[in-house]
Amino acid sequence: MLSALMSTALLAGPAPVSVPEQTAELRPVVRSVVACVLKERPDHADVEDCTNEALRRALESQSELRGPLRPWVLGIARHVALDTIRARQKQRARTAQLQVPEDASSTNLLDRLADPSEGADAKLEQAERARRVRRLLATLPEGPRSALELFHLDGLGYQQIAERLGVPLGTVATWVTRGRRAMAEALEADERGGAR
Repeated sequence: MLSALMSTALLAGPAPVSVPEQTAELRPVVRSVVACVLKERPDHADVEDCTNEALRRALESQSELRGPLRPWVLGIARHVALDTIRARQKQRARTAQLQVPEDASSTNLLDRLADPSEGADAKLEQAERARRVRRLLATLPEGPRSALELFHLDGLGYQQIAERLGVPLGTVATWVTRGRRAMAEALEADERGGAR
């Protein structure tokens, strides 16, 4: 009886290999196809990821197999590799978009060509106002005038002004406050007089 079973097994041929076993055998070929499509070395991380993804898809959709396994799995591998190339291109485009200077992409050509500095009328108005301020500053008494010049024009602090002028700190604070008030009143009067 044992010999009858053995002869039946020999006549039947080798046991059929399951799809998971066949896909495992195809792993080196799938890796080669993916590496070729991606133009990477077979040991590159993306090649390994694509190989695993292709074999996973093949195993999950084995019920759709209608012909030889090898070309079907290699077709899946090719598509997975192409999807990876497209994803890389999209990522590069997003990265390049982030690196474009904001002013270059958000303004049109005319805005980039126009001179961003103040116009001539604004410069003339500013020069006229500066001339009035200098003229009115010259009318102030010596102490307040010096304190204002050192504070606003030279950028010195109250303590430095006090040391330079040889007066107490409180005097400097008073001179700056009174000088500002006098200048504001004089500028306001000057502007009212010029408007008539």
